[in-house]
Amino acid sequence: MKKKILLLVLVIAVLTVVLAGCISKPPHKTLSDPWDNYEKITYEVSRELNDKTIIKGTSTMITERITNSNVKVGDRNINNFSGTYVSINTILDDGSEMVAQVAFKSSFEPVASFKQINVKGYESNSPAKDTTQTTNIFYEDEKCYYDTDFDGVKKSDSIKVGKWIKKPYYDNLMLYHIARSSYIGESFSSITTNVLSTGDYSMKTLTVSRTVANNVSHIFNEEDAGIKTDLLSISLNQTFPGSGTPMTVTLSRETKEDYNGINFNTNRIPLVISEGKMVYKITNYTNVK
Repeated sequence: MKKKILLLVLVIAVLTVVLAGCISKPPHKTLSDPWDNYEKITYEVSRELNDKTIIKGTSTMITERITNSNVKVGDRNINNFSGTYVSINTILDDGSEMVAQVAFKSSFEPVASFKQINVKGYESNSPAKDTTQTTNIFYEDEKCYYDTDFDGVKKSDSIKVGKWIKKPYYDNLMLYHIARSSYIGESFSSITTNVLSTGDYSMKTLTVSRTVANNVSHIFNEEDAGIKTDLLSISLNQTFPGSGTPMTVTLSRETKEDYNGINFNTNRIPLVISEGKMVYKITNYTNVK
């Protein structure tokens, strides 16, 4: 009888460890993160005004996996950080620019973000006048703390977000990477979650859905060899300057050498990003630092 009781206790103990491991695993930990340890993607940017004038520019997005190192997000120093660090630098020919950084853990839990934009306004467009905005965000003790300066109007406060592991939330600057990660293995999995919107300082619903699957896209011109892609739609708006319409992201679904002079040796690279009147088209990709 004692042996049976001991065996039962051992079985319960093992099950407790196994179940604890499952429960403690973040809901989106099973999703893949296809980016390399280092990636630098360069885009040609086009902003179309209502009168069909096109303003050109360039954008560079650098993604790095960091292990126990110090990183800087805006003016905030984050010591012994492990996870993914993303920096974005966009500048248009009319002087409009955006500088941004975001840091998030390997579980995808956000740590901090920074965004500063200076956008030239045009009458009858959005924005109609020059706009300057700075946003600092960090996540701590189940709260999202924000500090903003929008055209001289400053606001500093926090909003409760709860335990990330129970109800995951993300940062607005993680949208590209959430789109890339919305797959279990090679199968797309739609995501609905929350992010902070500084439009009204409340949590908004972010939805990533797939519009087109395994399509052969000709990114550079109709005569190029083409590449297999998925087209994803992101319902939460991220403006620069933007128009309020959903973002779409064309992701590569195959590796391809020397495609228009670029080696796509990693799957699910954002090739084209479209948000309203702003379009980002890839011009270079490298995973060599």
